[in-house]
Amino acid sequence: MRSILTILSVVMLFVSCQADDDICVGGEGTPRMKIKFKTEATGKPRTMDSIFVNVDYGSGPVAVVENFMKTDSLLIPLRVEDVPFTDLYISTSKAGNKSRVRVSYSTKSEYVSPACGIRKMYENVSYELQNPNPVLGTETAQNEIVNESKTHLFLLF
Repeated sequence: MRSILTILSVVMLFVSCQADDDICVGGEGTPRMKIKFKTEATGKPRTMDSIFVNVDYGSGPVAVVENFMKTDSLLIPLRVEDVPFTDLYISTSKAGNKSRVRVSYSTKSEYVSPACGIRKMYENVSYELQNPNPVLGTETAQNEIVNESKTHLFLLF
């Protein structure tokens, strides 16, 4: 009788654990914005030797990326509260000039699961370069941010 109860308990334990009860790890959360780089003169893809990105989430700029290694892309989280823009401050050195890029959008909420909760999706995304040094321009690749697999913005250097 005791072994039957033990086996039954173990079976119930395995049956009661479902994927929805696990933490949100499968990319179902709020997507980040994917940024790549191009050379302004040629329009060809570019790898940056170093890149620094600060993001203003509402209480002043916060360092999000301090990359001293070569990279061809970045994933940047945007604001999730009901504010229609996020300001990015981009430089090629820690103490150098910073370009400000305002990312404007409207948001839509989507329920994912009990573990993940609600995620934000960004629609009607537009980019405005407000200080063109060192970034010389922007090029829109996608006007919505619903996943991280596609490039959303090209920064021109």
